Amino acid sequence: MERKSNTGLVVGLILMTILAAVFGYLYYKEHNITQKQETDLETRVRELAASEIKLDSISKQLDARILEVQGLGGDIAELQKVKASLENDRASLRKGNANMGRKIKEYEQFLTQKDTEIAQLREENQQLISQNEGLTQERNELQTSRQAVRDSLSGVVAKNTELESKVTMASALRARNVKVYAVSSKGKVREGENVKSKRVDKVRVDFILEKNPLTTTDNKTVYMRIIDPSGATISDTKTGSGVFQYNGQEQGYTISKDVMYSNNNQDVSIMYDRDAPFTSGKYTIELYSEGFSIGEGSFSVK
Repeated sequence: MERKSNTGLVVGLILMTILAAVFGYLYYKEHNITQKQETDLETRVRELAASEIKLDSISKQLDARILEVQGLGGDIAELQKVKASLENDRASLRKGNANMGRKIKEYEQFLTQKDTEIAQLREENQQLISQNEGLTQERNELQTSRQAVRDSLSGVVAKNTELESKVTMASALRARNVKVYAVSSKGKVREGENVKSKRVDKVRVDFILEKNPLTTTDNKTVYMRIIDPSGATISDTKTGSGVFQYNGQEQGYTISKDVMYSNNNQDVSIMYDRDAPFTSGKYTIELYSEGFSIGEGSFSVK
């Protein structure tokens, strides 16, 4: 009852304001008002008041939709532009312009159109929520199967959620079409299946880092391990070797490379220049990123 009373008071004030303005204007212009003029004036005042009430209602609906679209992460630029136009029309209305019928219909049509778009935006957000729930379930399964990783991070509570999220995204990275090339000192390149030892001075590994919509476009460190015929990882700190975390343990790598992941099936190439010669036998290439194996290849030396 209090809300209805307040609404009635507002409408009454609007009527009184518009009526006073219009009467004042006509008195200033004509100095007298006939019965017909008074009737026409009352009609005009009621039209102005009805238009003001409708514009006020539309303004509130626009405010509500702006807040909802913001909450859904949508673009509110168009809504704000229409809101600004409506406020200009309200200002014009208060100066006595009652020809708002067409504009009111346009605003109502715009609201109907926006309601359709907002419904679609709600559906898209619901789909994202469902996807996130699926990712959360996968993350929980990953935590269970990798107890060692979780134990090693148990003391870092503040960063746990962030690290787990990165691990989950990194698990989706894949290196496709891994190719290994032997490069001689003269720059001759041969695909490394069976090559003579004296011709292998450098090893170049090319691959495609696959597109994945679940992975953020940020810097990724790719670790490459070259495992010699005896099963040992080739490692030399002078050429950039070191260690990284894999399954909760430190693993040695031969060389690493930082890649700005662009999420577009990008080509990546890693070159390794070894001081010592490559002995005869089969060599395995393993690629890792953020705790996960992402691809592998091999080459042989006669």
